[in-house]
Amino acid sequence: MLTTAATTFAIRCPQCGRLETTSVSLFAFGGGRSVKVSCSCGAHKLTIGRKRGQLWLQVPCYLCDGLHFSYHKPDSFWDDSMKPIACSETDLQLGVFGPDKDVQVYARTGGSELDRLLEDAAFGEYFDHPEVMYRTLSFVHALAEEGKLTCVCGNHQISVDIYPERLELSCSECGQHKTVLAASEEDLESLEHVRHIEVGGDAPGRRKGHKK
Repeated sequence: MLTTAATTFAIRCPQCGRLETTSVSLFAFGGGRSVKVSCSCGAHKLTIGRKRGQLWLQVPCYLCDGLHFSYHKPDSFWDDSMKPIACSETDLQLGVFGPDKDVQVYARTGGSELDRLLEDAAFGEYFDHPEVMYRTLSFVHALAEEGKLTCVCGNHQISVDIYPERLELSCSECGQHKTVLAASEEDLESLEHVRHIEVGGDAPGRRKGHKK
């Protein structure tokens, strides 16, 4: 087994949605220190620490709003395999860590973060209507790529929380929210007539509920 002195993380920011890479050295944990990883937007993405001979990860989740912990033996943490970081609530993948060259390829190629989410095996099991959710996410993603997903305050950095039957959009600047329903073909048909989504504006309408 090959063990290296560093590993690289690629994990999506829970605030702005960027997928960035960060390398962490074996020597960063001297004196019992933990390592905090932040996005370029300033949001906290990950904390790594060592305790009782194990390394632990603490990850704020953009899917369920929870805080996930995982524990790893040093040999497996530093070896040359790619390891997923997943939401324990939904089993959907949040990112990966492992050898730098492999993680850089993961971050650069193989589609967008949305593509990887939709290809995850747990996708169909989590959502009330997977096909509607697939098309809803794709439609909202396309609007964002065209600069047509904004907030009433003018901000374009919109975060997305994914629920079994809807998306919750929120502005990173002013905190305004909007719900996009994705529970039926009627919800999708209504959305596909929209040419611009403004968080804090009018329809798509709101529905209260809880994540599974």
